[in-house]
Amino acid sequence: MRAALNVSYVAAVWSLLTGTAAAIIGVKAGSTSLVGTGTDVLADMASSIVLVWRFHAELHGGRPSHIVEKRAHLVASLALLIVAVGVAVGSIIRLVTGHGASPMMAGIIVAAVSVVTLPVLAVAKLRIAAAANSRALRTDALISLVGAATAALSLVGLGVTGLLHWTAADPIAALLIAVLAGTTGIRELRQRSS
Repeated sequence: MRAALNVSYVAAVWSLLTGTAAAIIGVKAGSTSLVGTGTDVLADMASSIVLVWRFHAELHGGRPSHIVEKRAHLVASLALLIVAVGVAVGSIIRLVTGHGASPMMAGIIVAAVSVVTLPVLAVAKLRIAAAANSRALRTDALISLVGAATAALSLVGLGVTGLLHWTAADPIAALLIAVLAGTTGIRELRQRSS
């Protein structure tokens, strides 16, 4: 449980820093995909905070772990769905209006760092989730993997926009992010009820 608590703390802090940076830079650059990456990473932060509560409670004899575990899993699953809906709406608006992103080096750097770091964090969460028998931590690891994929899609969208000046590239990348986040969230909610 101590390892699960520690990885949740690390994930919460990392997600706060990179998610906020990606969302702010995404708004400044008009990049729906980068905002999607930032909000996905912030959803990871929310999930990690709930997991900190869950593992802290179990370590200190609080509420029964299965009740807290179910709540943490629900928060993680719903966070993915909220990200999916928000990013999908933003993407569609951008596609309809024809507004593209302005690729900024800071956004590319934040996305690239997330592509490298989030899979490492996700693998650590998956290993610890298996040892702790925590479906919620496993779902949190999936959010980290979705975050890595969204960061990769952001890089592609921003790259195509910058190199080819194709304004639809970023919103299309963001739509793919929404689909990825939404399908993962729905799958996790279905597993929760089974």
